[in-house]
Amino acid sequence: MIKAYSKDADYSYTEGFFPTFEMINFKKEYFKCLYVASDAINSEGYLKLTKLVDPKKIIISDKPFSIVKSKDNSHVLGVFEKFTSKLDENTCHLVMVNPSDMGNLGNAMRSLLAFGYHDLALIEPCADMFNPKAVRASMGAIFKIRVQLFKTFDDYIKEYKRPYYPFVLDTSNPLGKVKFKKPCSLVFGNEATGLPSSIHNENNVRIEQSDEVDSLNLTTSIAVALYELKKN
Repeated sequence: MIKAYSKDADYSYTEGFFPTFEMINFKKEYFKCLYVASDAINSEGYLKLTKLVDPKKIIISDKPFSIVKSKDNSHVLGVFEKFTSKLDENTCHLVMVNPSDMGNLGNAMRSLLAFGYHDLALIEPCADMFNPKAVRASMGAIFKIRVQLFKTFDDYIKEYKRPYYPFVLDTSNPLGKVKFKKPCSLVFGNEATGLPSSIHNENNVRIEQSDEVDSLNLTTSIAVALYELKKN
C-alpha cells in the first residue's frame, strides 16, 4: 500500500489521469503500479490505462487517496520510481538556483517544454522536483525533460562550459537587445532573494517592466526569457 509522500522514498506518484498517461508514455521503465478509485472504473481514462499497463499492476481501492490526501477529482495515482538524468551539452539550459516553491518548479518545467527546450539544472538546496505538488504543477512535463541536480552553481558551470545569462534587476542590459550565444544557459535565482552576486557576470539581463510593480513572478520571468531565447 502506498504511503504519504516522503522526500527520502525512492518513489513518487502522479495524481490524475493526464500526468499519469504522460508518465506511462514517456517514463514507462520507471512505472510501478496504479491505484484507481472505485468510482473511476467505468471511465474512459481507466479503460485507456488498462490497455497501456499490465492489469496485475492496477489496484482498485479508495484507501490510497485518503492516505496521500489526494485532490477529490484525481481518481488515479500512478506510482513511479524516481529517476536521474544528465543534460544535453549541445542544447540551451534553464538553470534555477535554490528555487523553494514546488509549484513554481513544476510550472517552470512546463514552460521549458512549451518553448521547445528540455534541459533543467537545479542548484541545491532546492524544492523537491519529485514532490507530487511539483509533479502536478508540471502537468507531466517532468517526464519529458532532463533534470540534473548540482550541489553548487560552480559544479554546474564546470560540467557545462558555456555562456550563461543571469537574470537580475540591477543591470541596464534589457532582454530585448540581448543576442544569445547558443548553446547557453538562462540563470534564475530564488523567489525571495534572487541570484547571489557571485553568479552575476557581464551578461546580466533585465526583463523590462513598468515601475508599477516591484518584480515579476519567477515563473512568468522564466516564460518571458524562454520566449525571447526561442525568437532569438
